[in-house]
Amino acid sequence: MTSVPGPLILHTRLSAALRRLNAGQYRWGGAGVAVGLVLASVLISLTARTPSFPVGDHTDCGGPNRLTVATGADITAGSFRRDLIEEWNHTHTTQVVLVEVADPTDEQRAEMAGRSRLGSCAYDVLSVDVAWTTEFARSGYIRPYPLDPRQADLFLDNVLKTGQVDGVQYTVPFVTDVPLLFYRQGLPVPDTMERLWQYAAANGGYAVQLGDYEGGSVNLMEAIFSAGGRITDGDRVILDEEVNGERVRETLARWQTLLRNGTLAHGAEDFSKQDTFDAFEEGLLARSPKDSAEESSLQAFRDEDTGYMRNWPFAFHRLATDNSMYDDQRRLRFGLAALPGVGILGGFNLAISAYSDNPDKARMLIDFLTEHQAQARLFACSGYPPVLKSVYEEYRRTPRTCKQLLEEQPSPSAETATGLSGREDCTTGTEANPATGAGSAAAGSPGEDPTITALMLQELADKIHQGVCKAESRPAYSYYSAFSEVFRGCARAVVIGDLPAGDLDLPRFADALRAARRGRAPEGAAGSLAYCGKPERRPG
Repeated sequence: MTSVPGPLILHTRLSAALRRLNAGQYRWGGAGVAVGLVLASVLISLTARTPSFPVGDHTDCGGPNRLTVATGADITAGSFRRDLIEEWNHTHTTQVVLVEVADPTDEQRAEMAGRSRLGSCAYDVLSVDVAWTTEFARSGYIRPYPLDPRQADLFLDNVLKTGQVDGVQYTVPFVTDVPLLFYRQGLPVPDTMERLWQYAAANGGYAVQLGDYEGGSVNLMEAIFSAGGRITDGDRVILDEEVNGERVRETLARWQTLLRNGTLAHGAEDFSKQDTFDAFEEGLLARSPKDSAEESSLQAFRDEDTGYMRNWPFAFHRLATDNSMYDDQRRLRFGLAALPGVGILGGFNLAISAYSDNPDKARMLIDFLTEHQAQARLFACSGYPPVLKSVYEEYRRTPRTCKQLLEEQPSPSAETATGLSGREDCTTGTEANPATGAGSAAAGSPGEDPTITALMLQELADKIHQGVCKAESRPAYSYYSAFSEVFRGCARAVVIGDLPAGDLDLPRFADALRAARRGRAPEGAAGSLAYCGKPERRPG
């Protein structure tokens, strides 16, 4: 059998298998088992400096000197995560294989949960979306990850809590995430959602993600929260309570109008999940030029006349390393601000599989990936939002570029910041300007590829920190995935115009959410939205 050098990046096409499942299987998690059984053995070598493994061996247990990490596709500029894995492999006898499963988070969850449900030892470390933590912990897919007080104090408090279930730490923060507002140079910066609608209507619209995937749920939750509505209160579903229910209905009706009149950027209704790897070339899976909803928004902002965009921090590095995003004075054509409404806290945490044969070595790898130096480099080189207080403190005091971090020793301020005092959290730090970035000049001469400067990184870190401190979390339910699909089904139907807002049946909608929270499918035919108030289609 042919060998392929490692560390191996395994690009897996899951969407075709998912489409063959019926709606009930996909909706309630059975897809994970099926997809786990049909995982393609397609390997793409990205380096050739470490020991090789036979094609297909990733389905077996790793052995004493191998760790396999399951994660989503890396869409950041530079993909520095792979460089860190390569660095580990150069300095450790235990070699790491990075397995990139499908890009949409829904399909990542299906693959990881499916293998865990089968008791598979194929993965040692799982990169778990913060929304899956409760499900994976209570299902027994991952091991507890105890931290002593000193270790726990290194992380941003609300980010660390995303890894806790029933008072037990199960995952360690690796990358946090929070939405930011991107705007074209020269446009006014809104400080309220109403002003955002006003400015966007006059300046090419506001790019969001409204597709039928988890990102669509997040955008719709942010819309409701920003308008003062609520969906849940702890374990309770309160969407149908009198005053709150009307706020939900009014918000969805408002977004329907904004989409129809073009304030939400044209095509937003089509920003649905797209296969990250949707074409075969010479037997290998290749990336689609538009590989996710966030990617579609990014392209609308970069290539069209869209004036404003809601996106995650990864978009900054992608735009700031693009020559077309600079004017003749080498100044950025866009600026960056905190989202004027309520953002949802995202991110991925690292967990040790309950079925790993190498839990101690897996913990060593996680410690390596979450130490100060690794987190600072991930941020500077690829735009991964840091999870450590010390990194935000370093970038507030003495920001450094990716090149400086790779060439120099850690700065004194960074070494001090890794101690137990003087670190930034949401109760410390200085107030920052509401919007920055438009005046930042790129390093390098015209015609050269632009380089992100230390000042740009300082501004980006500040905006991320502001957003993380005021972001809200999604409901912590064991069946969150089912809950999210039911919520998105009704809310999205109203926004894209499939269901008039006045016909939205709030009591039935809320009851369907309560059932989904407990892992039960809503009443009605599979795939229908009858529980929203939308009439079911009659045969013939």
